[in-house]
Amino acid sequence: MKNKKILLAMIAIVLFIAAIIIIPRAGTKKVLRFPDIVKSPDLNTKTIIGTPLDLTLNSEKLAGQDSVVIKLNGQTLEKLTSNYQSVSVPTKDLALGYHRLDISVYDGDYSKTIDMPFYVVSDINPEFKTYTTLSTINRDIDAYTQGFEISDGILYESGGQFGLSLIRKVNPANGVVLKTEKISGELFGEGLTVLNDKVYQLTWQNGICLIYDKNLQLLKQTGFNSSNGEGWGLCNDGKSLILSDGTNRLMWLNPETMAIEKSIYVYAGQNEVRYLNELEYVDGYIYANIYTTEQIAKIDATTGKVITVFELKNLDKGNPKADVLNGIAWNPATKSFLITGKNWGKIYNMRL
Repeated sequence: MKNKKILLAMIAIVLFIAAIIIIPRAGTKKVLRFPDIVKSPDLNTKTIIGTPLDLTLNSEKLAGQDSVVIKLNGQTLEKLTSNYQSVSVPTKDLALGYHRLDISVYDGDYSKTIDMPFYVVSDINPEFKTYTTLSTINRDIDAYTQGFEISDGILYESGGQFGLSLIRKVNPANGVVLKTEKISGELFGEGLTVLNDKVYQLTWQNGICLIYDKNLQLLKQTGFNSSNGEGWGLCNDGKSLILSDGTNRLMWLNPETMAIEKSIYVYAGQNEVRYLNELEYVDGYIYANIYTTEQIAKIDATTGKVITVFELKNLDKGNPKADVLNGIAWNPATKSFLITGKNWGKIYNMRL
C-alpha cells in the first residue's frame, strides 16, 4: 500500500512537470513590446515629404506569428503573413505634420497593437530676403495692433489689451483715424479680416468672434474653435476665414457657422513654425508675422510650406514704448504692403 502511494505521488509529480514544460497554457505567451515589433525608426521621427518612411520590423521576434497588419492613419497599408522584414511607407501624398502607423501582430487568439507617430516635414528650406521701403506714414500710437487689413480703400485695424481693445477705420494714405469703437474691457482684441462686407474680429482667450458691418456697427458675436481655444491672427481667401492660434496650425473656418473646414501645419524645412500672429492672404500665399521676431513668413496656403522669410530689421518704430512688429496689410491699389507693429508711431509702405 505504501509503495502504491509513493508510485501515485511520483506519477502526479511527473504529470505536473509535463504540464508546465509541454502543455501550453493560456496567458503564457510573451507580451510583445515596441522593440519586439519595430527595429526602426524611433517614435516621433521626422521624414521629408516625398521621401518614403522605411519601417524595419523585428523579424527575429516576429518569427512564427500568424500575421502583421500595418495601418496608416486608420487605413490598411500592408498585411504580412511572412517575411517580416521592412515596409516602405509613401509620404508624397501626405499633408505636413502628424501621422500615425498602427502595427498589429496576430497569433491565434493573441493580438498586440502598437502605435508609431511620425511627422512629415517640408522639402523646402526657405530663402531669407529683406525689404524695400517705398514710403512711411505717421500714425496714432493708441492701438496695440493685432489685425490690419485694407478693404475698399479703407484700412481696418484691431487693437488688443484688456480694457484697451478697439476696432477702427484708418485712411491708408495718411494714417488718419476715421472711426474708432472700443470693445468690452473683458475682451482682448486679436486678428481681423473683412469678408462679404462683414468685419470679423477675434478675441484672444475668450473664444468669441465679434462681427461688424463695414461701418463698425456690431452685428453679433459668436464662438469659434481652435487647437487651444485661443485666437491670434485672421485673414481670408475670399471664401473662408483663416485663423491662427499660436501653434503651427492654420485653420479654415466657415464664415457663417465658424466650423473648422480644414487645417494645414506650417513648416520651414524640418522645423515647425509656431507663434503665427497677424495674417494676410495674397494670391495663394499667407504672410504671417512670427510673434516676438522681426520676421514675416510667406507660407504656401495649400501645403503649409514656408517659401520665404522676410527679415524686417532696423525699422524705426516711431515710439520709444512701442512693442513688437505685428501688422501686414496688402494694398491692391499700390501692389505693396503696409507694415506696422504694436503701438508703433509709423506705418511702412514696402515691397516684400
